[in-house]
Amino acid sequence: MTEFVILAFTISLIISAFSIPVIIRVAQLKNLTDDPDQGRKTHLNNTPTLGGVAIFAGLLVAFTSLYDLHSFTDLKFITPALVILFFAGIKDDVLVLDPIKKLAVQILCASIIVYFGNLRLTSLWGIMTVGEIPYFLGIALTIFLIVAMINAFNLIDGINGLAGSLGLIAAVYFGSWFAMNGFASLTVLSFSLAGALVGFLLFNYNRAKIFMGDTGSMAIGFIIAILAVRFVEANRVQLLTIPYPVVNAPAMAFAVLSVPLFDMIRVFGVRLLQKKSPFSADRNHIHHYFVDRGFSHARATGWLLGINLSCMIIAYPLDQIRSAWGISVLFLYLTVMSFFVCRYLKKTAPERLQNAVKVPPNTVR
Repeated sequence: MTEFVILAFTISLIISAFSIPVIIRVAQLKNLTDDPDQGRKTHLNNTPTLGGVAIFAGLLVAFTSLYDLHSFTDLKFITPALVILFFAGIKDDVLVLDPIKKLAVQILCASIIVYFGNLRLTSLWGIMTVGEIPYFLGIALTIFLIVAMINAFNLIDGINGLAGSLGLIAAVYFGSWFAMNGFASLTVLSFSLAGALVGFLLFNYNRAKIFMGDTGSMAIGFIIAILAVRFVEANRVQLLTIPYPVVNAPAMAFAVLSVPLFDMIRVFGVRLLQKKSPFSADRNHIHHYFVDRGFSHARATGWLLGINLSCMIIAYPLDQIRSAWGISVLFLYLTVMSFFVCRYLKKTAPERLQNAVKVPPNTVR
């Protein structure tokens, strides 16, 4: 299994890292850049937005090169769904895609992998006292969760390094678990994504030379959602036969994806309470609180990665607790953490803003 991990990671890393300089040059020549403004954007220079092309290329080449179509027939449906999502992302990054059309494409891609790839949740693990669920309800719920995860990563991609780093944490965790338990195809998929993200992050931290755009964030959310569902189902169906089972898999999956999921739920809730569309743009994301108070992108990203990792640490003692309680405890922890972080940022805002007075106004993509 080790050779699969090394090959998948290395191939995708090389393709991603070496393709980005070319993408940057072409984007600058063709003026395919994200221009700064005084509204929601945080960057100060025209920056290419096609980093997702490199992520997609590294992921797809590494994955399709190493997995056996005959042995892993269900996973081959990832490729057509990912290609459709890729072209939707490209159009949105270059020309802007209507939100309803983008949502329709996301539902289509989720439906392809759920229906043809036989990817679905079969139980709610006792959440709301519900155990096994009917076939069609499982399909609908899985499609909903995949679309939610795509949008969670799309929305969290607001400062340099954040979405890529969160995706990297999830890919490495799920990939390591799949490798230890003998799931070769899912291991290849996980570390193909991890390698592509490392190659991208080399050009995206601090003074970002490129952004991933919707092309990258939607692809990350899509693959991570697939890994999360497989992780949860494997721990339910094969709990007694795998070497390293996770008894409370839904809580652990939520912990791994805690920051993007919690931020999406919180922001959508605030927008609905304000009688706005949940897809309307604003500056209510958690990373906005950091950058609006003088934190650098690297420091804000570090804080949020720390919160995400702390959720994963807390989830381990919850492994024997019923799933409903495990997720509830994690959600309560995130709510309290969010409250105290916002209080801290509000208290320290004047000093930080005074120190940043010579810096041009923050403007979040």
